[in-house]
Amino acid sequence: MENNIEKRKLNFFEKLISSVQGIKHYQDVLKESVGKSILYLLLIALLFGFIGAIRGAVDVNNGISEFIKVYNTQWPNFELKNGELNVDGNMPMVLSQDKNYYVVIDTTNSTNPNVLDSYDKGILILKDKAIEKRNEAQTQTIDFKSLQGITLNKSIINNYLPFIKIVIPFLFIGNILWYFLGGLLSALFLALFALIINAVLKTDLKYGQLYRISIYALTTPLIIDVIFKIFSIQHFSYYWLFYHAIAFVYVGFAICKLKDSKNNTEVNY
Repeated sequence: MENNIEKRKLNFFEKLISSVQGIKHYQDVLKESVGKSILYLLLIALLFGFIGAIRGAVDVNNGISEFIKVYNTQWPNFELKNGELNVDGNMPMVLSQDKNYYVVIDTTNSTNPNVLDSYDKGILILKDKAIEKRNEAQTQTIDFKSLQGITLNKSIINNYLPFIKIVIPFLFIGNILWYFLGGLLSALFLALFALIINAVLKTDLKYGQLYRISIYALTTPLIIDVIFKIFSIQHFSYYWLFYHAIAFVYVGFAICKLKDSKNNTEVNY
């Protein structure tokens, strides 16, 4: 069957549109090398990964900017030197009393760490240590004596805070890699399930051909995932199953079309 297919040259966007429309270029996919299919996956990972990371990058950038603003306007002057913390202001100083996150500073060491028991999470900063309650079962203590020889104050930290934004480019890189590597793995499993349809319909497709079809079948699910990210829509339960079910429908459609094409060819002969 494969030898009777005339290969067409489609550009990236033609392949993308055809993939969304139901892998209408399925016959061309059979003549394509695995390398070119993986290149297509890389290109859509670059495109959709970049677009999908924009909203998150903007939120992170705004969040860091807001934190810097709050830090400069609301945090008191302090100095950590020789393993001891000094803070300007009356003690204890409560920075946040939210039920979900409690933050208090007391350099007189008169506040009992048990104060965190009434909150889900929180931080108690004393003169010589900081106690962080991460959850009901986990509490971490940082002893300032381990910072001997280091001097920190509000001004020094403020100079370094803008550098936190260096994480933003990694959001794009991480999202692109997630789409690409995740796509490679998803296509492997889709192709395995496609072997069942292939056997039932007797289309005699090889695993490599099914793998190439599976890569293109991921186009629509990837677009849906990008839309979720753009509008900050949370993934619902079993989203991964929904994601792969859509791709599997596309794979099934392509195999059925190839079966019809094969039958038509045999009738013509």
